[in-house]
Amino acid sequence: MDRDLTSVTPERTIGEVIEILARHRLTGIPVVDGDLRVVGFISEKDIVRAALPGYFDYLQDASFIPDFGQFQARLHQISRHKVSEYMTDDVDLFEEDDSDFTVAMTLVQHGYIRGPVVKDGILVGMANRSALLERILTETEGS
Repeated sequence: MDRDLTSVTPERTIGEVIEILARHRLTGIPVVDGDLRVVGFISEKDIVRAALPGYFDYLQDASFIPDFGQFQARLHQISRHKVSEYMTDDVDLFEEDDSDFTVAMTLVQHGYIRGPVVKDGILVGMANRSALLERILTETEGS
C-alpha cells in the first residue's frame, strides 16, 4: 500500500481534478468528506465519459471519435462542474489488513489500476495494481 492520501472533496471542480491527476501522474483519486471517509472515486475515464456523453462506449472504434474541437469545448465546459456530478460513488474499498492476493485479484478482475485502502472507514492509502503484483512476485521468488 502506498500511503499517498492525495484526494479531493466532492465540491472540487473537474478542472482541479485534471490538474491534480496530471501533476501527480495518476489515473484516478478518491473523493473524501471532511473526515477523510471515502465517498467516491473520480478517474480519467469518468472525466472522458462526462466530456463525451453518448460516445464513450464507442471509443474503441476511431470512427466514433467526435471532432477534437468539440471534445475540447465540452471538456472546458465541464471543468467548472463539481466532482460530485461525475464521480463514481459505489467504490470498492480495501481494508488495511486485506491480503495482497485479495487486493491484487480485485483490482485485476475489475480493471482498476488503483484502489482506496481504509482503516475504520478512513482513507489511509492506495493499493496499486502493478506494485502489488511486483510484491507478490518478489515474495514468491524469495520462497
